[in-house]
Amino acid sequence: MKIFGIGLVMVLAAVTTIVIRAPAAWLGDWLEARSRIRLVDARGTVWQGSALLGMSDGRTITLVPGRVDWRIVGLTPNSVSAELSHEWLTTPLRLSLAGDGLSFTKGSSRIPAGVLASAGAPFNTLKPGGTLDISWTDAKLRGAAFTGEMQLDWLQAKSALSTIAPLGSYRLRVRGSGEPPILELQTLTGPLQMQGSGRIEGTRVRFNGTATAEAGMRSSLDGLLGLLGMRSGDKVLLAIDSG
Repeated sequence: MKIFGIGLVMVLAAVTTIVIRAPAAWLGDWLEARSRIRLVDARGTVWQGSALLGMSDGRTITLVPGRVDWRIVGLTPNSVSAELSHEWLTTPLRLSLAGDGLSFTKGSSRIPAGVLASAGAPFNTLKPGGTLDISWTDAKLRGAAFTGEMQLDWLQAKSALSTIAPLGSYRLRVRGSGEPPILELQTLTGPLQMQGSGRIEGTRVRFNGTATAEAGMRSSLDGLLGLLGMRSGDKVLLAIDSG
C-alpha cells in the first residue's frame, strides 16, 4: 500500500506538471480542430502565452500583424475566462467561455482597413484603405444568437480601384438582443454614398443595399460602382449572401 501511495503521488505530480506547463501549441491544435482560427509560432503555455493570429480558408492562412498575448484569469468546472492583449486593442479584452456561450467585455480598437482584404470577396477585390474604428458593448454570443451592440466606422475610406480618395466615411452597426444580429450601413460623409441592412445567421451573412455617387462625381466613380453590384438607374444594388 505504501508503494502504491507513493506511485499515486508521483503520477498526480506528473499530471499536474504537464497541465501547468501545457505548451501554447496545444491551444492552437484545439482551435484548429474547431474553427478557422490558427495560432502561428505559439509561445509560452496554454495558461499564458502569445502567438501570431491567422485565419484559414482551407488553403492559405492570412496573418494579423502583431502578436496576440493571452492569460487565463479564471477557471471553473463550467467556464474559463481569459484576457487578450494586442497593439490594436485600446484595452485588454476579457473573454468568458461557458456552456451557454461566449461573453466579452466592452472595448474599442483601431485597425488599418487593409486587413479587410483577408475577409474575402468583395474586399479582396476592392483592396481597401483608411482606418477602422471599432467599439462594442458588453456582449454575448450563443450559437447564432447575439446580445449587444458593435459599431464599426470606416474612416477616410479608399480603394485601389479608384483614383478618388477618400471615397467617404461609413458606419456599420451590428445589434442583437438574443437573436441573429442585424446589420445597418450608413454613409457619414463622402462622394460615394452607400446604405443598406442585413442579418448574420451563424456563418452566413445576408446584406442588401444601394450605392450611388454624389452629383458631379458620377463619371469619376462609374467604374468602381460597376464593380460593386448590378446597376439600377443611377444606383447600384449591393447584395451579399455568403451562404
